[in-house]
Amino acid sequence: MKITLILTMTLLVLSCKPKHIDKNETIEVLDQFSELQSIIDAEKDNLLVLNFWSTYCPPCIKEMPHFKKLESQYKTKKVRVLLVSLDDVAKLDSRLYPFVKQHGIVPEVVLLKDQNYTKWTEKIDASWYGALPATLIIKGDKRLFRFGSYDLYNDLKLDVDSLLEK
Repeated sequence: MKITLILTMTLLVLSCKPKHIDKNETIEVLDQFSELQSIIDAEKDNLLVLNFWSTYCPPCIKEMPHFKKLESQYKTKKVRVLLVSLDDVAKLDSRLYPFVKQHGIVPEVVLLKDQNYTKWTEKIDASWYGALPATLIIKGDKRLFRFGSYDLYNDLKLDVDSLLEK
């Protein structure tokens, strides 16, 4: 009887343990930039790090561990990392999902299907024409845009910290 009770209690405790949530089990496809703009607008109280990238972009791949580390180190702060893939939607299952899994990408990934860059890149930054990688860090009305990759994690951290402190 005692063993059954102990086993039941153990199973109950284990079942209450928080489970790891894979944000990228399902990658959301955004048809239009306006859908991404809605996400940006909803994050007014948080610092939002948007990284525009592609699985075919070597500098994007090289900097990817920095965003993974950033999410891990800032998980107790109001920081959201969102990796915006500009890959072809036709390659979602054959390229993007396997890439995310193979590289252990933890920050949330969305795929922006809207490839008409001339219509929306200036809303990210007036100087950007769509080349990758590019990162926008936003907190309230403060914005920091970087075209090109973060070669060092510390550079990304400094940019995030500069907006977090304001």
